[in-house]
Amino acid sequence: MVQIMSFVKFFLLTIYIFFGSLIIQVQELKAQEGLLKTESIRQKLFSRMDNRKKSKPLRTGIENILIGIFSRVTDSESVWIRIENRSEFRKWTFKLSKQNLNLPRQEVRVWLKFVSPKLSISHGKEYNEWFRKKAAFEMQKIFYNRQVRINYDFSEKLFRLDGIIRSGDTNINIWLIRNGWSFYLLGNETPPEHEDMLAAENEAKQRQVGLWKAELQ
Repeated sequence: MVQIMSFVKFFLLTIYIFFGSLIIQVQELKAQEGLLKTESIRQKLFSRMDNRKKSKPLRTGIENILIGIFSRVTDSESVWIRIENRSEFRKWTFKLSKQNLNLPRQEVRVWLKFVSPKLSISHGKEYNEWFRKKAAFEMQKIFYNRQVRINYDFSEKLFRLDGIIRSGDTNINIWLIRNGWSFYLLGNETPPEHEDMLAAENEAKQRQVGLWKAELQ
């Protein structure tokens, strides 16, 4: 009788160990399946991200265009442009710095490329200040409230827009050069309007206007 009881206990213990081991194995398999599933999802996500990156078109040669209204000139180096479409304006509120954005007026500041009345003049403090104010005044007087089209570059370092501004058929950057308010300042890049800017500078020189006045040379 004692032997039978011992055998039964041994048998039950064996069954307990067997099923216990089996349950642990099942749990381990489920955990492995979970890891595999997680890894599979992760790989799919990464694969989709790679595909999206590869499918993005190259932006080389694409022009950045901004349409707005010539609003005001607070210095000779830049122009404030009013963007009447609220949703279009909101896009710039996340990109531009405070000094290049005016929220109440819904304006963005565009810095003029290849020209600078400030850097072009050096005839004493008083004359330099008058010259810069005069250049800004003339620009404001002629182009105020006109619709303009801007070819711009966005500076991620300065959080600002640098651009060439056109009002109808008039290129305002070239207009500044042609009227002697700035030299043609060529930097690290050559603009498509390079020949026109050279021609405008030669014209201002021949007419002796602005910077090219005889008494200033």
